[in-house]
Amino acid sequence: MVIEGENVQEEGLVPEESVVAQSLRDAILERRLGPGSRLPEEQLVEIFSSSRGRIRRVLLALAREHIVVIQPGRGAFVASPDQEEAKDVLATRRMIEVGVLERPCQPLTEERLATLRQVLKEERQAHKTHDAARMIRWSGQFHLELARGLGNAVIAGIVSELILRTSLIIAIYERNNTTCCLKADHDLLLKSIEAHAWPEAARLMSRHLLEIEHNLDFSVSVKPGLSLKLALLG
Repeated sequence: MVIEGENVQEEGLVPEESVVAQSLRDAILERRLGPGSRLPEEQLVEIFSSSRGRIRRVLLALAREHIVVIQPGRGAFVASPDQEEAKDVLATRRMIEVGVLERPCQPLTEERLATLRQVLKEERQAHKTHDAARMIRWSGQFHLELARGLGNAVIAGIVSELILRTSLIIAIYERNNTTCCLKADHDLLLKSIEAHAWPEAARLMSRHLLEIEHNLDFSVSVKPGLSLKLALLG
């Protein structure tokens, strides 16, 4: 997944299709398109001035990422993970993201550190202006940049998908926007990383992801999202 500043060309999709796929990912990541939202092909064709064939390829690509579900005879919908899937996704994130801090695949370059610092700066600004969409975007970006910097391309790809799936999970089960209050965790994580205090960084990451899970209420029902046009066109 690309959140900021990356080439949107993707394997299996032409550039125009990659742009559509990223627009849908962004709307899901920022919770403008909620779990269970219907994705009618005809509306997507109109919104993106595209063709049915291209829209179908985009939806199939997103289905492979587990953020869209295609139901025969009914069409495509934003995925709506149940409690068991939600816990599995978060457990997988802990295994991967804590593991990368315990055993980095590569050293974190100064360029990557500078990127992480810039992401935190953007995240702080989003909190200051109470911009929930950008809070979510930059929080996800922090985790993705960390996976890119310390992991490898495969790990970054997996973490990218898990970030989107986590966004869906939070959209369903979050208690009163509590996960937006975890900004300080990223500050502490970066300090430990800058000091090469890897065991402490791993401990903080585990605590951070567990806290996200503890802020979820698995007894709640799916919350409706915006209309498709409003979610994608504002």
